[in-house]
Amino acid sequence: MPDVMIYISAVIVFLLVLFCVLKILYENRHFKVTSYTLKCPKLKKKVTMAILADLHDYSYGENNEDLMRAIDEQKPDLVVSAGDMITASCHDGRDVKTFDLLTRLSEKYTFVYGCGNHEDKRLRRYDEKRNEPLKRLGIMDNTCRDFDEYGIRIYGLNLECDYFRKVVLNKTDETHITELVGKPSEDHLNILMGHNPDQMEAYAKWGADLVLSGHIHGGMVATPWHRGLISPMFTPLPRYYRGIYKKGGTTMVLSAGLGNHSVHVRLFNPAELIRLELVPEE
Repeated sequence: MPDVMIYISAVIVFLLVLFCVLKILYENRHFKVTSYTLKCPKLKKKVTMAILADLHDYSYGENNEDLMRAIDEQKPDLVVSAGDMITASCHDGRDVKTFDLLTRLSEKYTFVYGCGNHEDKRLRRYDEKRNEPLKRLGIMDNTCRDFDEYGIRIYGLNLECDYFRKVVLNKTDETHITELVGKPSEDHLNILMGHNPDQMEAYAKWGADLVLSGHIHGGMVATPWHRGLISPMFTPLPRYYRGIYKKGGTTMVLSAGLGNHSVHVRLFNPAELIRLELVPEE
């Protein structure tokens, strides 16, 4: 009898491991569309955004046709990247497909490309030739753009690499954010593309109405109590992992991302394209 129980236990463990492996393989190759609707003060009229983050040179379908089709289906007024569409250390040519996707988006839509830490590394550490596609796409390196039709101003915050350290978080503050992007507008809905959600306290104190973020990859593995297990910064059970968070008058929409780098694991944590609809308060 003990031998039978050992055999049954071994089979169960094997099946569980096989299930997890197959689930990881599936989730690394598929994404879902997550939809949110937010009521916003100072907004002049409804605007629909398709939000991408953390693609990390993944390709969904030939030449990212599956991803492009999903974006088209959302009929967005703006397409926004919250950073890390590329991987800084990519040397195998996969980034060429990513730049092709980003170019098509910029030609077809009003495209707003914000910096993540991987874009930052490419901008600061690589030669002019490798930086050229980023500059051609109009990446927002501590700049802002007004969309007066909707009454919004979008800020592309590009924090230095020190604010993306692993294990121990180096916190920024509202003064430093002001030094980088200026003060928030009194007349617009202020949308801050802040790639690292762990800086949420500083974003709120600076005066962001809405923060668009990524970086955490949804915590890679979702726990049974619907928390992300670990962030790419090796933070266990990260406070922010995916979804909507509020602090004072600031709302953050945090994407679980579309890809991974270094550790290519997603489990019960599907990649996502976000459809965000902003509507004026009545």
